Amino acid sequence: MAPFEQATDQCQGQNIVTDSLIIPCVRGLKAELEELSTNYNSKFVSSLKESVYKRLSVYETHEAFQLASILDPRLKMDWCTDDEIGTLTILLHEKVMALSPSPSPTAAPVQSPPRKKCKLFRFMSSSTSASASPQPSTPATAAQVQTYLAQPAIPDDADPLVFWQQQQNVLPQLNTLALRYLSTPASSAPVERLFSIAGKVFRPERCRISDARFEELMFLRCNKHFEL
Repeated sequence: MAPFEQATDQCQGQNIVTDSLIIPCVRGLKAELEELSTNYNSKFVSSLKESVYKRLSVYETHEAFQLASILDPRLKMDWCTDDEIGTLTILLHEKVMALSPSPSPTAAPVQSPPRKKCKLFRFMSSSTSASASPQPSTPATAAQVQTYLAQPAIPDDADPLVFWQQQQNVLPQLNTLALRYLSTPASSAPVERLFSIAGKVFRPERCRISDARFEELMFLRCNKHFEL
């Protein structure tokens, strides 16, 4: 059950990007179960595999999750199949074109050493997919998409939001898309943690606490990682 534990940890993080990991986690689980079903003729493994395919495959075709995964510079298109690369590159091109058709500057690809992958994501190719992508018809939008895809993926432990903060002047439309699609949490776990904190703050002996003071205490408890 280790792969399921890893997938849970990946998707229930707080104050980090998680929705881009949904599709890679689903495909990672499928790959692990395929390997298990090959090595072990077990009814439990077969039932687990069938349940994963039945319940989780729907997320692989969700446009928001697809774009989030592409716009995560740790992943880009490493998780895609050969048949998906062309279609999803065109989709990304259309999203950029809808924001602005104006030309944007390009940056030279940066070389980086090979990066370590989470064991759950070992099914993914570590090579960039830019060379296999079709060239969109509009040079202005193609420049941003091709520049982004041509850059090597950043390490798995890097922060995607820091990457996009650094690239906001080079890839402005892609930066806007990234902030839009990477801001959604993958699960309700962070919200549940918030309710748990609220329960500790608003205890029975504090029943007369005002709404304003309760809001202030919650703000301080939930943002204590920020430096003043």
